[in-house]
Amino acid sequence: MDYYEILGLSKGASSDEIKKAFKKKAMKFHPDRTGNDKTAETKFKEAKEAYDVLSDPQKKSMYDQYGTADFGGGFGGGFGGRSQGGFNTSGFEDVFEDIFGDIFGGGRARNPNRAYKGADLEYQMQLTLEEAAFGIDKVIKFRTKNEDKEISVSIPAGVDNGDRIRLSGKGEPGINQGPSGDLFIRVVLEKHSIFERDGNNLYCNVPISFAEAAFGAEIEIPTLASSMVSINIPVGTQTGRLFRLKGKGIKSVRGGGVGDLICSVQIETPVNLSNEQKDLLLRFDDKLKNSKKKHSPKSESWLGGLKNFFK
Repeated sequence: MDYYEILGLSKGASSDEIKKAFKKKAMKFHPDRTGNDKTAETKFKEAKEAYDVLSDPQKKSMYDQYGTADFGGGFGGGFGGRSQGGFNTSGFEDVFEDIFGDIFGGGRARNPNRAYKGADLEYQMQLTLEEAAFGIDKVIKFRTKNEDKEISVSIPAGVDNGDRIRLSGKGEPGINQGPSGDLFIRVVLEKHSIFERDGNNLYCNVPISFAEAAFGAEIEIPTLASSMVSINIPVGTQTGRLFRLKGKGIKSVRGGGVGDLICSVQIETPVNLSNEQKDLLLRFDDKLKNSKKKHSPKSESWLGGLKNFFK
């Protein structure tokens, strides 16, 4: 029995897609809607069994890996509340109503006096890398079924792309004085012009000139905190060399210290050279290829001339 096929889904379907697919099948085949139609009852049982497995993350993971729903008899044959003589809905209506509300009988609620928790809501919040790194208070506006809401949200320092912040009781209001649902703030990070984030570390490219790479230099680079720090470029530095600045990354939202800033040196190639500059570079390149003496006086004079040229 292929649970995804039963619900008309492909493997990897999201929880929302699984709920919607089951709701569609239940609306069509539930015994309350089909009477004594045994074929419909069988299809509903199969859909419920499929939903029992795929709606549970742990069971779904095992099913995806092993292709079976037999996890030591934990499902009671895969369908709780089933009797030998037919379909027993005892204990199922409450679960069904918790997920979908009053969908039976053209909108008629099964238990109109029961208290239900309100639905959870999700709000996507776009943050700059700086806002995510250092935390920020923001006012957000969203709508429930009945009203527009505006609340202040404190974003803790260190949140990352895809993180969810739970605000209890800020979702849809409950039914019959039931508790309100929760509001989940999902963090979406905007692309930064300089830095890329990987966990709590930051990465950036640092352009340097050919002369700085050849002769060494002390350069300043920006940090996410808008301050500048100095790093020493050794003589003969090659493009792609990494420099790590400890503690200049992002503080972990879950504790555990601060990440690093890792800079990759990128040597810039001179452009728009004059004829004199081209001649100087060509002669210097020829000298490097043909000279066997690394530190001859003549060689050093060419090197000194190149260094002065790039000042």
